[in-house]
Amino acid sequence: MVSIRHLSVSVIGPGHILNGQPNQDSALVKRVPSGWLAVVCDGMGSKPHSDVGSRLACRAAFDVIKMVDFSIESKVLIKRVYQKWLNSLGDIKASDAVTTCLIVWVSDSGELRTFQLGDGLILTSQQTTEHSDTNDFGNITTGLGKSKQFSDWQVTKQQLSVGDVIALMTDGISEDLHQGMELDFAHSIIESTKGKSIRQAKAWLKNEFRNWGTPNHTDDKTLALLVLS
Repeated sequence: MVSIRHLSVSVIGPGHILNGQPNQDSALVKRVPSGWLAVVCDGMGSKPHSDVGSRLACRAAFDVIKMVDFSIESKVLIKRVYQKWLNSLGDIKASDAVTTCLIVWVSDSGELRTFQLGDGLILTSQQTTEHSDTNDFGNITTGLGKSKQFSDWQVTKQQLSVGDVIALMTDGISEDLHQGMELDFAHSIIESTKGKSIRQAKAWLKNEFRNWGTPNHTDDKTLALLVLS
């Protein structure tokens, strides 16, 4: 049975602080009966309840995946997650809470399933899956609350080994990384947080994100890192 070391951090972007808006990203990393689950969601900034949408999407994925077998068909799983999310919104219209959704599900034997709707990046030591679905104005064009098509999801499967790294990140991070350097970025964080407690590691990483090197960066930044050990 593989064990997982993990770290997740979400930091509000300067643009949202300036506009008095909340952080519209959400992240969740939790143990589930079949293994481990990590979810990162990025609410669409133009929507009034995108922060709620992203938070509830993380929760919907967890609530569904903790109750199902690892072998569940992808289309069935996505449909259940979407329905759970819709139900959890209550009086909020789905179109007012649009959010991307990146899901990583690792079994206790090290098998990995990934599901991605909308912008952001899922990477592992074996493979990188980035999705940049933008229109001419640079806004994400798909997400929960906008897409109802299973074909809009990117779905992958792979077998991981001890020492392999998994990272999920919103486009507030991935779009500022040089292509091909994403895994190096993940490894540098792992190296820099070695020997730190979870609290120390989170504090260090939050500080790094708040002092992001890209000039005039505005977006929220969210990252979930998992290392198989």
